[in-house]
Amino acid sequence: MSTRTAVLAAASRVFADEGVGAASIGRIAAAAGVTRPTVYAYFDTKEAIFTALVEEVRDAFLAAQEVPDTGDPAPVARAVITSYLELHVRHLPLLAAIDQRARTDPAVAAARDDLLARVHRRNARFVERLAAAGRSRPALGAPALSEAITGIVRRFAEVAEHADAATRVRLADDAVAAYLRLVGLD
Repeated sequence: MSTRTAVLAAASRVFADEGVGAASIGRIAAAAGVTRPTVYAYFDTKEAIFTALVEEVRDAFLAAQEVPDTGDPAPVARAVITSYLELHVRHLPLLAAIDQRARTDPAVAAARDDLLARVHRRNARFVERLAAAGRSRPALGAPALSEAITGIVRRFAEVAEHADAATRVRLADDAVAAYLRLVGLD
């Protein structure tokens, strides 16, 4: 693991535990096992670290949607929704910190909104293409459907965060089933 990656991983934990406002470069450095000057070699401010984490989460969510089209939309949907849930579980504490910070920081709110908007636009295009080709009967308009599945997945991630493996599998299956039903692929 590179030093930059270690600093970001430590910062994610510190932000989740202490909140972004209460976290310090010193605490992040200690959690990463490096010195404060080492952190500053990579990031000018705590906010720059937070921004880098937001960008990493955004990129991970967008990458999860990069599933090869097999011609059958159900397996594509299954892969994307399962990955989406896994990413929500993995990043749940950081997502909560982003939401908290977004309430008072317009730049963080804009970054969070951009993250969600990009994910939703991609999903909406997928749903619209299926409907236009007569391959699905969406229960909602594509933008609303995308918002709904994000809400379902986010809630399931909260349940899955401390659940056993069998419960996580069930939650993933239920999220996929809800998506397929909403999209009209069931």
